[in-house]
Amino acid sequence: MKRMVSMLVMGLWVAAVPAAPPASAPATAGSWRPAEEAFGRVSAPWQAVLRLPFAARITALKVEPGMRVKAGEELARFDAPLLRRYLADWQQARHAEAVARERLHLLQKGEKSHILPLRDLVQGEQALVEAQGKSRLAWEAVAADLDNLHLKAAAEPLAQRLDKEGAAAVARALGRLQAPFAGVVTKRQAALGEQLAAGEAVLELEALDSVYVDVEVAAASLPRWRKGESWGRAGEERIPLRPLDGVPLYDAATGLWRLRFQSDNPGLVLREGAWIEVEHLGAARAVVWVPASAVVARNGKSWCIVRKAGRFQPVEVRVGRAQGDRLPVLSGIAAGTEVVTQGAYELLYRDLKELIRFVD
Repeated sequence: MKRMVSMLVMGLWVAAVPAAPPASAPATAGSWRPAEEAFGRVSAPWQAVLRLPFAARITALKVEPGMRVKAGEELARFDAPLLRRYLADWQQARHAEAVARERLHLLQKGEKSHILPLRDLVQGEQALVEAQGKSRLAWEAVAADLDNLHLKAAAEPLAQRLDKEGAAAVARALGRLQAPFAGVVTKRQAALGEQLAAGEAVLELEALDSVYVDVEVAAASLPRWRKGESWGRAGEERIPLRPLDGVPLYDAATGLWRLRFQSDNPGLVLREGAWIEVEHLGAARAVVWVPASAVVARNGKSWCIVRKAGRFQPVEVRVGRAQGDRLPVLSGIAAGTEVVTQGAYELLYRDLKELIRFVD
């Protein structure tokens, strides 16, 4: 009996104690940058299939697929009979031009001394012009081959070398395939000792010092992605991405808009065709900050419980992504508004008409 009385008294005492008001805090003004994530596909800006302009036999291969090479680095060596012939033809044409020039010089002396008729002088001039034309065509054939091999050689030094070493020796020295740009060897079609036909592929090379990264985003996100800063993530490394000017490309298959970024590729960590995570921070905008515990959900909407004149009232708010234990409120309340920070969930879902009145 005493126990029942004691419990009754305790119950009356507990009921008499007024409930503590929910904890609250004022919303504070600040700024916020929207953060978004997507996946981007890497592509090389330059790809090249390296070929020989003439039939040749591969005498050395110095690279394998996956190897990084520098611009001008030697990739392969070859023996090309046609290159030897072009060099020999040019050497012979140059010698014929020199003979025609010397002959014309003698004819000019003879004509001045009235020893030779003018007709012989005209013929000598015509012969020189013809020899010069053949020499020029022979050099252009050599220069075209050197250009296809990405070899740079001036005519006069090469001519002197030809006179000193001969066409066979110079052809052996020039018989090398060089990288036209820095990149990664992606495929090797030729084998050591193989005889290749003219135009047959030897290697494939991709330029990866700078790459493109294509990101697809929803139409609603497009304005945010056009401003701000973006990074690609390769492992633990964050690589800055630079947006390229131009109209985004609509992808009918996905219903998304494709944005193209460009990025430096230190260490060539980004490879052709790879998918990477892309992070984006949009332009800063004014917001008010509230504790994350002050925002609760009901019927697919976000709410804050605000204190006004000692009473509590739900206010619909639009929020951004949390940063730590704070949430940026984009609309719905102003700086200085008192928001409930503890028990907001219970207040929103309990039917306490004396405390709260919902406006949906």
